[in-house]
Amino acid sequence: MRELKFHIKMYGSLLKMTMKGILQYRTDFWISLVSVVLLNGANIVQLSVISWRFKALGNWQVGDLLVLYGLFMISWSIFSVFFRKLSKIEEEIVNGSFDVYLLRPVSPFLQLVGGDINYTGLCDTIMGIALVMTGLVMTGIQWDWKKICWFIIFVLSGGTIVVCLRFLISCVTFWMTKAGALSSLFTQIYLLTQKYPVTIFGRGFRFLVTGLVTVAYLNFYPAVYLLDKPDAPYWLCRIAPLIAMGWVVIAAVVWHIGLQRYNSSGG
Repeated sequence: MRELKFHIKMYGSLLKMTMKGILQYRTDFWISLVSVVLLNGANIVQLSVISWRFKALGNWQVGDLLVLYGLFMISWSIFSVFFRKLSKIEEEIVNGSFDVYLLRPVSPFLQLVGGDINYTGLCDTIMGIALVMTGLVMTGIQWDWKKICWFIIFVLSGGTIVVCLRFLISCVTFWMTKAGALSSLFTQIYLLTQKYPVTIFGRGFRFLVTGLVTVAYLNFYPAVYLLDKPDAPYWLCRIAPLIAMGWVVIAAVVWHIGLQRYNSSGG
């Protein structure tokens, strides 16, 4: 317990120092926020145009698609705000700066995640919530306390899943030094699922994003349950927390093995 309190305290200190460094460049801070808003705005416009042209994607109307995209944005923002540094393990290993993490009396993992905060990711959180609320108004669906609780569970589970998946891709660097190709492949997969229901794709892709990469649990399966869609059985939607916990265990084991195998690049 004492060790846990120490690590939490150190993580808080690292975050505080990181934020002080970020706020020294206020112009860049605001420009970055505006750029994120514009980028997500462009995605929303694209989604609206497609929805207007085709009226619906399967049984998914415009409001449903806004909820789908909003759920993805909120879950993804958990990674982009607090854990983005995990995707930079490759860079740290190649240039030799990863060695420093192993010399300090603090968890290397905490040093990584505490060394950077992507404040622009908060825009994803805010816009994601706004999209979900707008989508619910358009669909006319009202959530009871049970649905609200599941919404929170789904968001936390989705955030955990994407953090673990990105973390595992980065951990490949311990064996291959370069993981750029794998990261790009993952990016292409989640880009297909962030705005569209996976039921419009083939069985092979649905199996990939449900049983292997599991990015469909960031938004599709939660949306199916929360919007009462017939696209998947509800038991399959509600196992999102179990999948998240499974990825946490896998990521922890791979990280531990990777640290034992690590050899300095001497950069």
